[in-house]
Amino acid sequence: MHFVICAFIALICLITAILFTEVFPKWFKAFLALLGAATSGYALAILIRKIAEWTKAYAKPELWTATGICIAVMLVLIIIVAVILKNKKKA
Repeated sequence: MHFVICAFIALICLITAILFTEVFPKWFKAFLALLGAATSGYALAILIRKIAEWTKAYAKPELWTATGICIAVMLVLIIIVAVILKNKKKA
């Protein structure tokens, strides 16, 4: 259930950033990106942990360590996509 809630919050952040892109200032869009990366990273860490429990293929990872790694990965992905979209917009 936590996975679904976190994924829903991440999608709400993404939809809000897309729909109101003209209205919000840059600092608020950056805040939405951080919030979206944090919640989607936490949801991804929960999913990885549940898959480890179900399959018993590998040891169950620590939740906070996995969450930190997933948040960093999601934040890097958001930055890369933002840079690519910005470059496409200029061209």
